[in-house]
Amino acid sequence: MVAHKGNKRHIEAISHYTNEPGVSIRHPRKVVRPLPFFHPTRAVFADNAPLGERAGLQRVTSAHWSSRASRKNRYPRRPIRLTKAPIPGDGTEGTIASTHKDIILIEQRVRHSESQFKVHLTWDISFWVAVIFVLGSTVWIVNGFFLFLPLVHIGSNDFPASAWTAFVGGTLFEVGSYLMYVEALNAGHEELFGPALRELLGRASRTVSTDTPPGFDSANAEKSLRGPGGSDRHGDSRGLRRLKFRWIGIGSWRELGFLACFIQMLAATIFWVSTITSLPNVISGFPEDPPTAVTDVFYWSPQVVGGWGFIISSALLMMEVQKKWWLPNLRSMGWHIGLWNLVGAIGFTLCGALGYASLTSSGANYESILATFWGSWAFLIGSLIQLWETLWREDPPKQDLQ
Repeated sequence: MVAHKGNKRHIEAISHYTNEPGVSIRHPRKVVRPLPFFHPTRAVFADNAPLGERAGLQRVTSAHWSSRASRKNRYPRRPIRLTKAPIPGDGTEGTIASTHKDIILIEQRVRHSESQFKVHLTWDISFWVAVIFVLGSTVWIVNGFFLFLPLVHIGSNDFPASAWTAFVGGTLFEVGSYLMYVEALNAGHEELFGPALRELLGRASRTVSTDTPPGFDSANAEKSLRGPGGSDRHGDSRGLRRLKFRWIGIGSWRELGFLACFIQMLAATIFWVSTITSLPNVISGFPEDPPTAVTDVFYWSPQVVGGWGFIISSALLMMEVQKKWWLPNLRSMGWHIGLWNLVGAIGFTLCGALGYASLTSSGANYESILATFWGSWAFLIGSLIQLWETLWREDPPKQDLQ
């Protein structure tokens, strides 16, 4: 199998997963491609090192890779190397022995190598994607209460409160969807997110963060990913391409993950329009007696189009973790996240579709508001599962792909 250029950065992530710098893992033994046109989403890589080069190395028979785990930064990192082993006769044995305890102490402070819990979540973009969607879903649930309770004669109708909570919820979904797009755009080198964000904030305020060393920027972070002599982090002296964190750009349209996240961002942007036009005084007479054509075009239609985008994005994210496009993967957290988001997307789409008749039909108005309510709960469930997913590293599979 010839590796596609668009998959190169994902394939490189395998070395993180094995934690074995001396093992050459290059050719996939098995691949999973749910849709024929797209790049593989899962693979098993076999140890390709010659037998003569395996002496002294721990044997690694295979390494598993998945596009979602790579995008969500769920592969364990390599152990930190602070010093070289002493060479007999060079006079460094005593020096290294005297600092050995301090080195071990530093390593333990940095991270426990066996722990699957992800550290340094402050600079983990996947973590913030999940947090923002949890907050956005919660705000949408509050919005649902403002709209639904008056229908069952509990409380009074508070249009400004419902309008502004919808705007806040839509804005949070927009921000979360943009970070999903950035996450997919930089899949394979997410460790640059922290330095890039600090540099961006520093430029905006014309200051340097107190926890950032002087002269530190994303370019320095890129250099840290390379080995001695200008080689990259995988020891390849040909790796002359400098990694750069991108806030905007285009990835490979043949990667299911990137395509799904890009559609999600477009859908959230379109949906966001409806939350802006629902604000007080944006549409004259809304919501009691607005112009029908203006309301249909600028309020209900963005919900329908955006909702359909959410449906397509959720379906693609579910297929990304499946072996075949029609075969559910009930054992994957990513699949359940996509499922609950799909339910929420259907609810938001029905809200807009039924809204066209809401002014003339009380039944349509009731079902439209109810669809937003249960759709928001579905989004919250999916977001909470996603938050849990981002806290942990990928567990090693017990068997190869079938």
